[in-house]
Amino acid sequence: MEPDFSLIKALVPDVLKILRQRYLILEQISLDAPVGRRTVAQKLGLSERNVRTETEYLTQLELIETKRFGMFLSDKGVQVLQDAAPVMDRWFNADATEVHLAQKLGIERTIIIPGDCDLQARVYEQMGEQLSSALDLLLPLGHSIITVLGGVALAKGAKALSPKLANNRHLEFIPGRGALGENVATQSNTIVQAMAARTHGTYKTLYLPEQVSSLAYRSLIREPVISDLLQDISQSDAVIHGIGLAQDMARRRGYDSIKLSELREKHAVTECFGCFFDGEGKIVDRITQVGLQFENLNKIPRIFAFAGGHQKATAIQAYMPNAPHQTWLITDEGASKVILRGK
Repeated sequence: MEPDFSLIKALVPDVLKILRQRYLILEQISLDAPVGRRTVAQKLGLSERNVRTETEYLTQLELIETKRFGMFLSDKGVQVLQDAAPVMDRWFNADATEVHLAQKLGIERTIIIPGDCDLQARVYEQMGEQLSSALDLLLPLGHSIITVLGGVALAKGAKALSPKLANNRHLEFIPGRGALGENVATQSNTIVQAMAARTHGTYKTLYLPEQVSSLAYRSLIREPVISDLLQDISQSDAVIHGIGLAQDMARRRGYDSIKLSELREKHAVTECFGCFFDGEGKIVDRITQVGLQFENLNKIPRIFAFAGGHQKATAIQAYMPNAPHQTWLITDEGASKVILRGK
C-alpha cells in the first residue's frame, strides 16, 4: 500500500471500507442498470438504508442518475469506475497474478501467500493473517455472524486472527456443520471457539453428527436449539470454509471401501458443504447434513474459501465453478501456480 494512503488510513480508519463500498455500489449499478436500490442492497449484502445513503451521496457527486425505471451511471460515473479499477487493485493488494487467478476461477478476489503449505507449515499462519485482514476490510461494524466450517487448514489458520477485529465489532462465530467424528481439533465446534477467543467474540456449538438420514434431518431441524442455530446461519454476514479432497473427506465421513470405489468411478475430485464434485464441477454425490446447505451460499454477502498447497490445486479448481461470485479465495503459490499452468 502506498505510504500516503497509509497515513490517510491511520487518520480515517474506515476510509478503506467506505471507498470499497462506494466502488462496489457503482460497479453493481453498472452491471445491472437500470436497477433499484433494493436489488443493489441484496446483491451486495448491504441494508437498503445504507445503499440509499450512499447512492444519494453519489448522485450529488453526479456519478449516478436516477429515473423512474432505476439507477444508472452517468458518463462521469462510467469514467470514474474505469479509472478506479486499477487503483482499487493496487490499494487492495491485488497484484496481476491474483487478478488473473480470480478471473480464471470466476470469483471476486484471490489472495496468494508466498510458499506452499504442503511443504511449509508457516504458510497456514500467513494465510490466517490475510484472512483476518480481509475480514477487517469487509465486515460491517457492530454485530456480525460468521459461519465457519471445519478442516485442518482452518484449524491452523484460526490461530492467526487478530484481536483488532474486535474494534467496534461484536463477532459471533457459529459452526456450519455438525461433527464428523474426526480429530476434535479440526471440527467446526472447536474452530469457532478458537476464533472467538482470538477476537473477543462469542460462539455457539452444534454437537450433532454432521451426516444423518433424511428422516433424522427432518426431525432434528424442528428442535428449537437446532432451528435457532440454522436461523443464525441463514443470517450470516460471512462464511469461512475449506476445500477438501474427495477421498480424504469420504474417509473422514466413514465411507466404506465400496462407497469409496463408487466415488472414484464417478471421478469425484473435491468436497464442499457435503457435496462431492468431479473435475468439471458437477455434483456426483451428496450427503444429508445438518448445517449450512450448499444452495444457500448465494444469500451470504461474504464468502472466504481457505485452501492452499499444490495437492489441493485440482480440488480448488473443481469446486470454483460452483462458488458464488462474492467468494474470496485465500491460497498460496503452491496451489495458484498449478491452477494457472492449467494442470
